[in-house]
Amino acid sequence: MSKSEKELLKKAGPILCDAVNDEKSGKVSRALLRYKNGIELIAEAMRTMPLESADRRKIMANFTDYVRKVADLEYLNKTETTVEQRKIAANSTGHSYARIFGKCCDDRLRMVHVQDAYISAHHQLVNFVRFCELVVPLSVNLLVITLRTGEEARKNQAEFEELSKSLAKRGVMFNVEFSTTIHDREIIFDNGWVVKSGRGLDYFKASDGKYVLGANDMDQRPCHETIINILKRKT
Repeated sequence: MSKSEKELLKKAGPILCDAVNDEKSGKVSRALLRYKNGIELIAEAMRTMPLESADRRKIMANFTDYVRKVADLEYLNKTETTVEQRKIAANSTGHSYARIFGKCCDDRLRMVHVQDAYISAHHQLVNFVRFCELVVPLSVNLLVITLRTGEEARKNQAEFEELSKSLAKRGVMFNVEFSTTIHDREIIFDNGWVVKSGRGLDYFKASDGKYVLGANDMDQRPCHETIINILKRKT
C-alpha cells in the first residue's frame, strides 16, 4: 500500500467515527454527509490499488459495510415530492432509460441505490447493465452503485462479479446484497432524485427479432404498461 493510499485511509477513519456517533445521536443528515465523505476518501485510495490485491480486498469488506449503512439510511431518510408521473401505455415506444433517468444524473451524484427484487433472469441482468451504462458516463463523480435484490438472484454471482470488475475499471464500486423480504422497486440517487416504477427496470417487451427496430435502440422497443413516478427528495 502506498503512502498516499495510507494517508487517505487514515483521514477517512475519524470522519467515519464521527458519522457513527452522529447516527447514534439521531443526527441522520449529518451522519449521511460524513459517511459519504469517508467513503469518498476510501474509494479514492482503492482506485489506485490493483483490483486483485490483498490490501484492496481487505479494505473492500469495511467499505461495503459503510456503503450498506448509507443505503439503509437513504431508504429511511427520504421525504419526496412528485416531479413527474410517466404513464407508459402497452406497446408504446420512446421510453428509454435515458429519457427516464437522464435527468437524475449529474456531477453531484456520488451513489445510486437500486432496490429491485427481480434482477435474476438474463434479460433483467441485461437491463441492469444498460442502466449502469447510462449512469456511469453521465455522472463523472460517481463512486458507488448498490443493488438490493431477491434471493433468486444469488445464482448470478459470477455475472455480478464480472460487472463489478468492469465498473471498478471506471472507478465505480459495485455492491450487491440479497433479501427475502423486499418488494418495492425504487432507485435512489443521492443527489436528491428518487424513481419508483411498478415494473422496476423491466418494462421493455422482448424484441420481436434480432434485425428489427428496437433490437438495440431501447427508445424504439415496445413497452409493457406501467407507471413511473419521478420524485425529488427534500433534504
